[in-house]
Amino acid sequence: MNNKENVRNLNGIILILFMIIFLIGADTFLVSPLIPTLSRDFNVTVSQSGLLVIAYSLPYAICGFAFGPLSDKVGRRAMLKWGILAFTVFTLLCGFAWNFWSLFVFRALSGIAAATSPQVWASIGDLVPFEKRGRVVGVVTAALSISQILGVPLGAFAAGAAGWRFSFYALGILGVVITLLIMFAFPVIKNTTAQVTKPAAPSNPIYSLKLVVTNKRAVSGLLVTFFMMFASFGMYSFLGAWLSNSFNMSVSAIGTIIVVVGFGNLIGNLSGGLLGDYFGKGRVVITGLTILAIALSALPYTSTNINFAIPCIFVWLVSAGASLASLNSIISELVPSLRGTVMSLNSSFMYIGTTIGVIVGGDAINKFGYAGLGFVNGISAFIAMIIICYVIKPTSEESEGKVIINGDL
Repeated sequence: MNNKENVRNLNGIILILFMIIFLIGADTFLVSPLIPTLSRDFNVTVSQSGLLVIAYSLPYAICGFAFGPLSDKVGRRAMLKWGILAFTVFTLLCGFAWNFWSLFVFRALSGIAAATSPQVWASIGDLVPFEKRGRVVGVVTAALSISQILGVPLGAFAAGAAGWRFSFYALGILGVVITLLIMFAFPVIKNTTAQVTKPAAPSNPIYSLKLVVTNKRAVSGLLVTFFMMFASFGMYSFLGAWLSNSFNMSVSAIGTIIVVVGFGNLIGNLSGGLLGDYFGKGRVVITGLTILAIALSALPYTSTNINFAIPCIFVWLVSAGASLASLNSIISELVPSLRGTVMSLNSSFMYIGTTIGVIVGGDAINKFGYAGLGFVNGISAFIAMIIICYVIKPTSEESEGKVIINGDL
C-alpha cells in the first residue's frame, strides 16, 4: 500500500497515532501523583522516588539519537510496533516490581521503548501534505494535553482506590490494545525521500545524524524546541509551589486549578494546528512564542490577585499549545528524507530543554525569587521566537519559487 492509498484511510491512522501519544503521555504524567505512595511502600525518601522521573526521561532523550535514524531505515510501522510492544511489557512489569530498584530499572526500560514514539510525527509528515499538516499534528498533540489533564487525577485516584500497581496494569492493558491495532490496522508507510544537498544514507545512523546536525536550519529548529520547552516546563514545574506560596492554596485546590487551566493547552493544540494551516505556521509560532514570553514574565507579578493569575496561566498554556502544534509541523519538513531522525532528535531536545529549564529555574528562584523565574523563562521563550524567524526565512533559492516550508508565512 502506497502513501496515497494510506491517505484514504487517514482517519483510522490518526486514531492509532492519537492513542500512542495518549499512552506515552499518560505514563509520563501518571508517576508524579504516585511518588508519595511509592516512597511509603518501598521505604525510600521522596527525593529518591523522584529518581523514577529521571529513570524514564533520560533514557528517552538519549535513545532518540539512535531510534530516529533506525526508523528512516526500517520504517515507521516496525519502529512503532516493536517500540509500543516493548513499552507495554515493561509497563506491566512496573506493576510487578518487588522493590524500588526493580521499579527503577523497569521505568528506565519503559523510557527506552517510549523513545520510538516520535515516529508518530514522522508518520504524519510522510502522509499529510505540509499545507494540511497543522490540523493533524494539532489533533494528535491534543492527546498529550488530554493525558496531562487526566494523568494526575487518575493516577491519584487509582493509587487511593486500587493501589499504585493497578495504574501500571491499566496502562499495560491499553498498550496491548494499541499494539494489536498497530499490528493489524496500521499500514506500512513509505518514507518520503525529498532530495537533500547530499545523498542520504539512512542505512548508516551516524551519517544520518551527521546530515541533520550539520544542517543549520534543522539545528535551529531543534533549538526552538529546546528554548520553548525550557521556558514553558521550567515555569510549569514550579507552578504548584508558586500557587501555594502566593495564595496559600491546598494541594487539592492546586490540582484542580492545574487541571482546569490545562484545558488551555488542549485548546492551543487544536486551534494552533488549524490556524497554522490557514494563516501560516510560521506566523502562529512567532505570535505564540511572543505571547508566551510576555505571559511567563508577567505571571509572578499577579501573585496578589488570583483573578489576574488564572487568566495569565491560561494564556500561557494556550500560546504554548498553539506554538507547539505549528512548530512540530515546521520541523517535520526541515529534512524530509531523514524525517524520523529529525523528529526523534526533536523529542530529545524537548526532554533536555525541560530538564535544564527545571535546573536553571530552581536556581533562579533561590537567587531572585519567582520574579527571576519569570524573567529567565520569558527570555528563553523570546530567544525561541528569534530563532524561528531564521528557520522560516526563505533562502535566495527558495525566494525564486522553490520554497517548501516558508511559503505559508
